[in-house]
Amino acid sequence: MILEYIHLNASREIIDLEKTTSITSGWDYIQTSNKLDFIKSFIPKYLSSQKIVLFDANHKQLLDFYNNNNINNLVGIDKANESSKILFFTSGSSGFPIGAFKSNDNLLLEVQSLKKVVVTRDIKRVVVSVPFVHIYGILAGLLLPIELGNITLVVKEDFLPYELLEEAQKEDTLVITTPVFIKALAKLPESKDLSCSLFVSSTAPLSLDDVASFEDKYSSSVVQLFGSTETGGIAYKRGRGAEWNALSGVEIDSSDGKLSVTSPFISNYLLNTEVMELKQPYITEDIVEIHNNTFTLIGRSNKLIKIAGKRISATQIENILEEIPEINRAIIELVYKKELLRSEQIIITIEAVNKVDKRIIKDKISQYYGIITIPFNLKYVDKINYSAMGKKVIFK
Repeated sequence: MILEYIHLNASREIIDLEKTTSITSGWDYIQTSNKLDFIKSFIPKYLSSQKIVLFDANHKQLLDFYNNNNINNLVGIDKANESSKILFFTSGSSGFPIGAFKSNDNLLLEVQSLKKVVVTRDIKRVVVSVPFVHIYGILAGLLLPIELGNITLVVKEDFLPYELLEEAQKEDTLVITTPVFIKALAKLPESKDLSCSLFVSSTAPLSLDDVASFEDKYSSSVVQLFGSTETGGIAYKRGRGAEWNALSGVEIDSSDGKLSVTSPFISNYLLNTEVMELKQPYITEDIVEIHNNTFTLIGRSNKLIKIAGKRISATQIENILEEIPEINRAIIELVYKKELLRSEQIIITIEAVNKVDKRIIKDKISQYYGIITIPFNLKYVDKINYSAMGKKVIFK
């Protein structure tokens, strides 16, 4: 694999990567401010079998955890040490973010499964527009290119849509990106023939209209991946179909309407307040209809929302906002507007002493979730009460 790095001034540089490095017996954190430094740190450590902890240093809770804890001394860490290679963190769907330990088999088997999905043609270049700190970025953006072997990995800190379009015009290119980019590209005024390239998208499902608009405009194909940090990849779909196909090696079922997964990609151990073993099958929060080895995704269970690839608890956002002195109570609901670049939005209904500036709300959310754009609208009501079942209701 050759790394081609695009600098901010648009100049390109071929970067020589170290293949090995000295390692420690314990867990080592990777903290870098840019993609190039991350790759230069991650690749030799990974290839040398260093145990690696990855997390977004902009995430306040995770940064506090890092500053106050030594992962090598956590309760139960010896159990995870026997097989684990990388520790990823979720974004915190129910309080503190959950850590998911991944073994070498978890990672390599999933990469081989992904390879079967995307290698339907010769691939000579892989262009990555996603961050590497999360599991999708590592698996699809780094480990898959390593597995593909004789390719050029093209990386830039922040691609603009038209820059990604330019890269995709080069033959035999695989683009690892997100729904936001797919939708942004579909809105560009120019059309190009990108039939020589393949796009892989993750972090949230695209609407059928989004996919159709993109594929009609560029004569190219979109492969969507579906999964989570704990489960790894679960399924994929090509183009405009509604059905998700289980990845090779993954068994799916339904448990009370929720997706049940048995897979070699699922973490053996999770980190909450301590290390705990994870049993299979794993029941997700996704409501589905199963059809043999495929499923239709109905939606996520009530109070769990997914924005920009991050699973976020609506209840936790309510609790966070209620820390603002002017806000007495808050209710969060998810809305979906497929015509917008970022489909997922939230409506925040507030009972407050005084109206609160939107910037204060954005800053408060960023304290807990890092730098993440959550489109939202504000509504004010005179009173929010609790029902007999303990649920918040709007007083009329």
